[in-house]
Amino acid sequence: MTEKSPFESQPHPLLSAALLASANAQQDSSRAPASGDAGGLPTGKRAENRRLRTEALQRAALGLFLQYGVEAVTIDQIVDGARTAKGSFYRYFRDKTDLVASLVEPVRCDVRSAFGRCADGLREASREGNVAKPYEGLAQDLIRVVLQYPDVVRLYLHESRGPKNGARAPIVELSEEVLDGATELSNIAHGLGLVRGMVGRLSAIVVVGASELIVARLFAGDDVGPVLEMPGELVSLVLDGVRARKDAPPARAPRESAARPAAAPAPKKKLKKKVAKKPGRAKQ
Repeated sequence: MTEKSPFESQPHPLLSAALLASANAQQDSSRAPASGDAGGLPTGKRAENRRLRTEALQRAALGLFLQYGVEAVTIDQIVDGARTAKGSFYRYFRDKTDLVASLVEPVRCDVRSAFGRCADGLREASREGNVAKPYEGLAQDLIRVVLQYPDVVRLYLHESRGPKNGARAPIVELSEEVLDGATELSNIAHGLGLVRGMVGRLSAIVVVGASELIVARLFAGDDVGPVLEMPGELVSLVLDGVRARKDAPPARAPRESAARPAAAPAPKKKLKKKVAKKPGRAKQ
C-alpha cells in the first residue's frame, strides 16, 4: 500500500476529488529512486529508511505547527510526535527553520512553475488576444497545489503575514515570492496592452489577497461554489474590470492642473485723515 505524503491530508469536502489524481502522480515521481539511480545519495533500503524517518518528522511537525503555531513548537515536541530520538532530527535537518523550508519547498516549486507558465501564456496571448486563458491556467495550477498540499497551504495562510524571523521565515519568503510573481504578471499584461487600470503591486495585492481569502474560507467550510468552476469565475471577475477594450479610447494621462495666477491684491482705500476742528470762540 502506498503511503501518503506528509504534506497531504484528507481534502476538505468542498475540494473536488477530480483533481487529486495529479497529487498521486507527483507523489509517485517524488519517491526515493531505485538502487543505483542516485549517485552519492543513500540507495535501496537506506534510502527508504531515510525517507520514512524524514516524513515522520515532517508529519509530526506539520500537525503541531497547525495546532500551536510554528514559533511555539519545540524540536523536543516534534521528535516526541515522530517517536524518534532527538539525534535523528539533526541527522536530517539543521534546525526547525530547515524543517519548515522542507515543508514549503514543494509548494514553492509548483507555484514558481505556475507563474512561469502564465507569463509565457500572456506573451502568447498578446498575439492571439485571449488574455483569460493564461490566467485560467494559473488558477487551475494553484488549485491543484491546494489539493495536493492542503495542510501546507493552511500553514501558509496561518503564518505568512507574521514577521519574517525565526522558523517562520521560509513561509514569509514564499508569500513574498507569490506577491512578486503576481506583480510581474500584472506588469507583463499591462505592458502588452492586455489589461488596463490597476497595474503592478497594487493589482497583485488585491488579487493575491482575494484569492488567499477564498482559500481560507474554503478550508473554514464556507460554500464558495464548485471548486472546478472557481478558476474561470475568479478570472472572469477580475478581468471584467481590467481587460483592455479595443473600442475604448486610450487612457489619458492625468492632467496637471494649471496654476492659477495669483489674484492682484485689492487696492487699498486711502483713509482720509480727520482734521480736528479748532474750538471756536464763544459768543459774547
